[in-house]
Amino acid sequence: MALSFSRGQIVRLGVAVVIIVIAIWQLAPLTVSDIRPNGVVNAKLVTIQAPISGQLVRAIPDVGEPIGAGAIVTRITDDTEPQALLAQLDGEYQLLRSRKTALVEKLSTLNGLRRDLATRVTEMVSGSKESLRYKILEAEARQKGWVSVVKERELSLRRQETLLKDGHVAQARVDEAESLLEQAQQEVERAKADQERFRKETGSLDKGVFVGDGQNDVPYSQQRLDEVVLAIADLNVQLTETNGRMTSIEKQLREETSRAGRRESMLVRSPIDGLIWRRMATELATVTKNNDLAKILDCSDIRIEVPVDESLSDRIETGAVVTVRLQGSPETFEGIVSGVIGTRAVTPELEYAALPPLLKKDEVLLVVEVPDAGFENRPETFCNVGRRAEVSIPSRFQSWFGEGDAS
Repeated sequence: MALSFSRGQIVRLGVAVVIIVIAIWQLAPLTVSDIRPNGVVNAKLVTIQAPISGQLVRAIPDVGEPIGAGAIVTRITDDTEPQALLAQLDGEYQLLRSRKTALVEKLSTLNGLRRDLATRVTEMVSGSKESLRYKILEAEARQKGWVSVVKERELSLRRQETLLKDGHVAQARVDEAESLLEQAQQEVERAKADQERFRKETGSLDKGVFVGDGQNDVPYSQQRLDEVVLAIADLNVQLTETNGRMTSIEKQLREETSRAGRRESMLVRSPIDGLIWRRMATELATVTKNNDLAKILDCSDIRIEVPVDESLSDRIETGAVVTVRLQGSPETFEGIVSGVIGTRAVTPELEYAALPPLLKKDEVLLVVEVPDAGFENRPETFCNVGRRAEVSIPSRFQSWFGEGDAS
């Protein structure tokens, strides 16, 4: 018997079929795929550091602003090192100037003392020579006097000898006359010796040596004069060295002043295409070498990090194709498994913009690349970094993942 359907029944049947198809379409992934909804979109950060110390004279681009490889991030003017060196050189120069002033004053004082001592020594030598001259004259006069006495006593001795022959005097008177004559002759010799001694002392004085009774070879004034002369010679050497050092520093100051006037600067450029993720220094800020200036988001290598059971990590093959969908978006993208990161992995040389998803016990991170998603073309969304993502692993990979819970 032929079945006949009314128009209303046909409509109801059609609606039921559509509902069934939609239900199958919605529920199919739960039966044929392992869906992981708690993935995170992530990308590497590149840190820009100051190549020199100085001041930022150009502002770093705003956060979120695209920047190309080789583009200027900022410019640093380095004038801190020359200024510090100039201050050091100027301080040393002022110290040398003070030292030179002290040396000149000390030299002036010692030169005055040397003149005074030289005058004293000259006066002493002159006075001593004058005294010796009078002593020589005195000795010469004494010699002449005793020569006259000798002549007189020789005549007296001859008279006594004549009287002795005539018997008018005793022998004692002749002996007394002889003794007096000998005494006079000795006084003549003593006067000659005194003259010779005084002349030798005069000759020694011309050489600066005093040989009189109760005196050293040189007087105290001469000793002090010798000490002052040595001190002056030493100060002259120090003054010469100080002048030489001052001349050298003056030349270095001129060179460094000219160099500081040119103010060295360096442009800081981006090594990659990306976005300004974070600015860590402001315009006109003073930075030192290797200070962090900015972080650039590398949108050329977007990755999805999603937790999976650690017991399954050995069965996950690199290169497997999965489906990726951002939370809140119906659009899906093809992803490629690029690796697995264990919970204890440490990569200090790499820095990522987003925090990875929290791992439960016995879970690892599955890393999925999405090369054709075009996230790098969406700078206004920071290349979707930090957004949650859903990763669907097709059923043909169930043999790799076992009977993992479907979410």
